[in-house]
Amino acid sequence: MNRRSFVSLAASAAAMELALGRTGRAQSATAVRIEEPLVKPRLMPLDFTGLSYEMGQLYNAEYFSPRNTELIRRFRDLSEHGVLRLGGHLSNITPWEGVGLNDPKQVRGVRHGIEDYWEWPLVDPTVQRNKKGMITRKAITNLRGFLDAVNWKLIYGFNFACGSAARAADEAEAVANAMGDRLMAFVVGNEADGFGEDPFFRAKGYDFNRYFAEYETWVKTVRAKVPHAPFAGPDTEGNVDTWVREYAQRTKGDTVMLTSHFYAMGPASDPNMTAELLLQKVNPNLEEQIAGVRVASEAAGGTPYRMDEGNSCFGGGKDGISNAYASALWVADYMLHVACAGFVGVNLHGGGTGFYTPIESSDEVSAKPRPMYYGMQFAQQLAGFMIAPCALKTGANVTAYLGTKGEQAKLAIVNKSAQQISVELPQRLQSSQSTQRWTLRGPSLSAKEGVRFEREELAKTVQETKVSGYSAAILQMG
Repeated sequence: MNRRSFVSLAASAAAMELALGRTGRAQSATAVRIEEPLVKPRLMPLDFTGLSYEMGQLYNAEYFSPRNTELIRRFRDLSEHGVLRLGGHLSNITPWEGVGLNDPKQVRGVRHGIEDYWEWPLVDPTVQRNKKGMITRKAITNLRGFLDAVNWKLIYGFNFACGSAARAADEAEAVANAMGDRLMAFVVGNEADGFGEDPFFRAKGYDFNRYFAEYETWVKTVRAKVPHAPFAGPDTEGNVDTWVREYAQRTKGDTVMLTSHFYAMGPASDPNMTAELLLQKVNPNLEEQIAGVRVASEAAGGTPYRMDEGNSCFGGGKDGISNAYASALWVADYMLHVACAGFVGVNLHGGGTGFYTPIESSDEVSAKPRPMYYGMQFAQQLAGFMIAPCALKTGANVTAYLGTKGEQAKLAIVNKSAQQISVELPQRLQSSQSTQRWTLRGPSLSAKEGVRFEREELAKTVQETKVSGYSAAILQMG
């Protein structure tokens, strides 16, 4: 496990604001000793990084298109091997131009969604002005061209809420024919574990057994047209200990992936949802999900798990947090944390002008990175590496991850505290030569602009380095 050391970056104005006290003098640094990982490292797959969009975004056939060059650039700068997931709450009411277009239930569903759904800001302005659109074959063809341009794969969700198995089969045939090996999986339903709370979708008391009976019918109907159609699921809002585990057991050997959602906090309307809460040292809900995922995966004989929709704060995100630098620090740590837990990927939800979207699309900007985007870039640096969390000798809110690949090593340190830290590396890394350093930083936790993820070339051997408060760094050694 070779590793590149950790050297301080030339101080920028933003970093100095974090490192200086009110007197203008540099604050003393909290000592942090990084030790060897105590657990077995896991592979962080090359396609670990992903984005999740509302299915309604396909109403604009030119959005996910080989002609949307600015969006293509943003996707490629994020990951060269990512995964796009299409689903979300709008997938429950979106019509398809083929079979079922005039189905009365589907027609009512479109009206239901236009009147009641808050998710419309998560699509670009063209769709926001045309909520009565539909998913077309042209959009599917363009989507393949887009995926080819960015070299990403696709998870595609069906309208299980008010669609039909026949519609899903017709849609699946078009998608499978267009996508070829770009298709990773189909998903039957978005957060179906909550359908019983909306009488428009299912009767009160709707449970997993009722869902799975329908699921089997849909799978059988789809595979009558697409014999080798891959499936993943159950794509729940939670319920890992019940729905995900049951799904894992019953689909053992017949599903390519387990999926569910995770939001770090929420709802966004709650004033207690703060940057400090988002950056807490331990999120009990996340640890509970990780434990449940481990049990479910084992029940399925090792079927991998991907968090295919999630973000900082459910309910659309929190202004000043989800669209600010705090979200970048959170996601950098979150992605590496769950990679170490065995997740094979995460898809951060967003789109349009929603507060938590990693990439903003508005009338003013076609594809503008938000602060979270840079935190995702930070974590992506360890994709393809075997990674594990390092043991730390400190009470500070700091995490560290060691990644190795052959003779290369990368050490990622995320300082979620306000205090500058002085890092002592493990003994065997202290004599390694550091060749590159990446730094994630911003003017303040609430900053919406001025967030940076930067790299510099180095050629030094060090035993100790400093990391400013509310910043993160990756040191490459080899």
